[in-house]
Amino acid sequence: MDKYENEKESVSLQEETNQSDPMAKKSPEERVKELEAEKKRLQKALELEKLRSKAYDTMINVAEETFNIPIRKKAGTKQ
Repeated sequence: MDKYENEKESVSLQEETNQSDPMAKKSPEERVKELEAEKKRLQKALELEKLRSKAYDTMINVAEETFNIPIRKKAGTKQ
């Protein structure tokens, strides 16, 4: 029992969670700046993804018209 109790005391989950969270050590102003930067980065990524999606949609439309073949799956078809 003494052997296991000593191991329990030496391992603390609270210390690990505090060390693994880099935001816990920063001031509120630094956290706000980092979160705003992350928000801008994510908004830019979202905008690029929307443009990519629109480009794929346009490409499929052009291919369907040019080659006269259905590319998109029809909603009413049975599997």
